[in-house]
Amino acid sequence: MTFSKNIVGRGFIGKNLLKIKRSLYKTKYTIYAAGISNSKIKSKKELKKEIIKFKLFIKKNFWKKIIYISTADVLHNLKNKSCYVKNKIIIENLIKKNFNHYLILRLPQIIGKTNSNKTLINFIFLKIKNDKKIVLIKEFRRNILDIDDVVKAIKIIISDRKLKNKVITLSNKYFTKPIEIVKIFEKKLNKKANYVFKSLPKQNWPLNYKKNSKFFKKANVRFNRNYLSKKINKYY
Repeated sequence: MTFSKNIVGRGFIGKNLLKIKRSLYKTKYTIYAAGISNSKIKSKKELKKEIIKFKLFIKKNFWKKIIYISTADVLHNLKNKSCYVKNKIIIENLIKKNFNHYLILRLPQIIGKTNSNKTLINFIFLKIKNDKKIVLIKEFRRNILDIDDVVKAIKIIISDRKLKNKVITLSNKYFTKPIEIVKIFEKKLNKKANYVFKSLPKQNWPLNYKKNSKFFKKANVRFNRNYLSKKINKYY
């Protein structure tokens, strides 16, 4: 499971966090970025396995300073939260109960260089590229961050010695509708996407950008309406 001494996880986020491993050594933080990456998972066996692995991690590392990479989806007002989100909530509660020094970082959707079709942006890109139909939820809005900007913010966070036992939600200042993502790719690929709209109850996703914007400001990360378009051009 361990990818680096201070980083647990071999996935997309874990690999990108290697960029700040020196800062982790200095601050004595261990980042736990392992676990299920598929937010649509329903396998009880895999979900249970994730919890068991984390409990084993607690037994071996309860004395450490830990940063856990969670999801901003726990803030959704959906009555029936996904199994993926429920597992994240369980792990967050285990952290609060078992660690004396922790930070829980909740992240929205991430864009970056990856071959995984589990990320929202790559999923839409591959659907359009391969002429596959996309079902877009009219009422949904997405909050998207560049993995490089996330890494910069985390570096600022771990350098703040006053931060302890906090839950920090990182987010973009602006939300994006899925159709906007589609339109950006249509223009970039010069190709018409095959999509249909589906309607679901409106979501309330109370991401408070101002509350944690200081970390991005200190990292010299700025948000504007063209942020996503620039990031798509950066990675695709």
